[in-house]
Amino acid sequence: MQFISIYRKTSPNDLGAVDKHNRVIYRSEHLRNSGFLERENDGEKFKVLRYVDDCDPSILMTVSDMLELIEDMKIVINESKNDVEVNNHLKEIVFMCKLCIWNIDNFYLEISPWGTNADTYPSDLPEEYRFNISSL
Repeated sequence: MQFISIYRKTSPNDLGAVDKHNRVIYRSEHLRNSGFLERENDGEKFKVLRYVDDCDPSILMTVSDMLELIEDMKIVINESKNDVEVNNHLKEIVFMCKLCIWNIDNFYLEISPWGTNADTYPSDLPEEYRFNISSL
């Protein structure tokens, strides 16, 4: 499973890894997203997803990074059209890219195989869309 997070940059070139948990803007995850996001064996087909794996995070910081991920997401959204939950989650990732593009000097996106404490998610959110919008 991959965890997709938007973080606030500490400065344009400093990601501030030390206090990342305090700078999270938005986060999404889905138990079945690996099959769509981990595409290292499809290098010819994907520009960003070919680097997503279960070993290390992928960090996207520029508009071109986000646009390339959106292009990759178009492909996997089409592949997931029979799985409404995953399809909604993948569309949520496109929204996250758009949010970063709108705030490119302040935000960056990270796709990571390492999870986070569930307590970091707002507890006020209803359980059915606390971790993603898949059930909407």
